[in-house]
Amino acid sequence: MTRLGSIQRLRAIAAIGVALFHACQWSGVDFAVGAAGVDIFFVISGFVLWTAAQARPVSPGAFLAARLARVAPLYWLVTLAVTALVLWRPQAMSVAHFTPSHLILSLLLVPHNDPVGDAFPMVASGWTLTYEAFFYLALALTLAVPKDRRFQVMSLVLLAASVIGLGYHSLYPLLANPLLLEFLAGIGLARLWARGRLQRIDPRWGWGITALGALVLFGLQVGGVRDDFWRPFLWGPPAALIVAGALKLEAAGRLGHGRLGRALEGLGDASYSIYLCQLPVIAVFAWLTRGQPALVRAPLALALAIAAGLACYALVEKPIGRALRSVDRRRRILEQDRHGRGLGPPEQVALAAVDADLA
Repeated sequence: MTRLGSIQRLRAIAAIGVALFHACQWSGVDFAVGAAGVDIFFVISGFVLWTAAQARPVSPGAFLAARLARVAPLYWLVTLAVTALVLWRPQAMSVAHFTPSHLILSLLLVPHNDPVGDAFPMVASGWTLTYEAFFYLALALTLAVPKDRRFQVMSLVLLAASVIGLGYHSLYPLLANPLLLEFLAGIGLARLWARGRLQRIDPRWGWGITALGALVLFGLQVGGVRDDFWRPFLWGPPAALIVAGALKLEAAGRLGHGRLGRALEGLGDASYSIYLCQLPVIAVFAWLTRGQPALVRAPLALALAIAAGLACYALVEKPIGRALRSVDRRRRILEQDRHGRGLGPPEQVALAAVDADLA
């Protein structure tokens, strides 16, 4: 799949938005709409992974192995680091609570309630990865059916899970949640993109669609309209509009390539590290600076979270990616030597799928 600058920039904006939400939350400032960065991430995941899966034939097993290699190692390391901090200095990480079963379920991305009854893993922001994991499983299922039936199967799975969550509220925070429909919105955009429909829209609509999505989110923030239960229907549509508008701008060549754009794309590359690191870093910073003015704490917490994420990307995430690519490359060479033939493309997506563009 061709790398899309618009997607990378939106990843950066989404990760920064979530970090700013937590920085403000821990400083006593209301910026709830920053959490809509998660909704943008879900739409992006639907778009990117559906596009990649349709473009490159792949078996369900190879797809899931590639996703595991891309997502799990860094998440496991951050989870273990947070666990160590909780055991050493629990007051510094008041949003995490340790029990052996909670740690194991968190590492396995199994939806569950933590020891105090909240539906969060050890790394609280990792709750989104349980939804990503469900989407990966659903997408793997569709890869086992004929290509012309995949969208129907995916729609059925995501709609069924959403309806179950609406009907049984006890399951709502534990994955059966209409938030899954945001992945479906991303898939819808991917289908429009593949057919050239987005590209054919008048270029002037690009900024308009993006601005409309942003204005809806801003209006919900100013009006104090927020509800966890109805979140997918409040923040999901504007998130989809923002992604659609950004894609249109890229197709029309109107993204621009200045320093800000390049900086955002660089932050987009590191967005997974930023997202995983931001809440633990902000929580510890808030504990160390308790009593300080919010106008000082919030921006400093945000800057520290972004810096920690960038360091994690450079020192941990990128080396892990290089190591996995090296292992995959050696495996393919050995397999080629063993069979004395070239490697067919259907099973050879693990290398590509651990690339940052498919995060």
